[in-house]
Amino acid sequence: MMSKPLQSVTARPFRIFPEYQYAFTAVSQLFQTTDLPAPPLVYIYGPSGCGKSALINSLLPDYVNLHPEAEWNSMTASEFAAKYAVASKNKRIAAFQEKHRGMKLLVLEDIHSLENRTHTQGELLSTLDTILKQGGAVIVTSIKPPGELAHFQKKLINRFHGGVCVGIAPLKYQSRLELLKFWADFEQIPIKEKELALIARQKECSPRELSAILNQLHTVSRIQQKRIEGRFVQEFLDGNLDPPRTSTAKITRVVCREFKTSLAQVRSANRSQQIVLPRQCAMFLSRELTGESLANIANYFNRKNHSTVIHACRQIQNDLEKSPGLRQQISRIKQQLGVYPL
Repeated sequence: MMSKPLQSVTARPFRIFPEYQYAFTAVSQLFQTTDLPAPPLVYIYGPSGCGKSALINSLLPDYVNLHPEAEWNSMTASEFAAKYAVASKNKRIAAFQEKHRGMKLLVLEDIHSLENRTHTQGELLSTLDTILKQGGAVIVTSIKPPGELAHFQKKLINRFHGGVCVGIAPLKYQSRLELLKFWADFEQIPIKEKELALIARQKECSPRELSAILNQLHTVSRIQQKRIEGRFVQEFLDGNLDPPRTSTAKITRVVCREFKTSLAQVRSANRSQQIVLPRQCAMFLSRELTGESLANIANYFNRKNHSTVIHACRQIQNDLEKSPGLRQQISRIKQQLGVYPL
């Protein structure tokens, strides 16, 4: 049974800087062209947090609008492996293959997580070959170029090399500054360009890390009720102004109070919507407000694979853009955690 096509996709604001241009062109051409080139596969690589997912998600509405009836899916390679393992265990391989091989578009992220997973690599190779043979398209992301994927089947690496391979370079100073200005304006953070320039000069890091720095700076300024000016920013960058500390356990307890459920239920295998939503909110906030790894967050919720956390973060981020009620709930939770002043 094929999954239903997604009727609409909401793209988050995204700016195209010179470091993204090649990847942006490759993906946009893949999405907008009806007569796809052969083979229609794009392989994007770059360090974690460099903007691979954001770039793809910003362009997905173009694909949905051009192919409204097309079956497509976006998942991590770990999610693909986990679903394949469940299908194998339950003797439902045929159903798994029918669903995934019939896609017109498959976006598969973090392919490097499949290193040493020989059987999953074999299934993925057959899936990609079938999709491409049927005129579909594939986008793969990784922190490594194809040639640096250790313990991968040679045929699978050849498929990646056969497509358009493009790397995303670290943002240069001007791009970092423009990105910070863009986010500050979008989030309505009261900070001047000279303070943003201070951050851009001193923090040669990924877009994800820059976003975290800006949000933490804003949070600390609101808690301390201080303006975001030069000295304040420098003290923060020097580590003299710490953002509020919290933990996954504390976040989950507050989430449970907000949603009127129990900690045991949220950490259980219960998949009812009344439990799934608070669980995903707790995972989302744990990722945003703590320094915990995806694996540690997953372990707290008794999940074997961190892909559950990735899925939860994506789902809540998407829901926040559509639901004012959920945004209010998240805001109340943050207030109780002391992230924002009451």
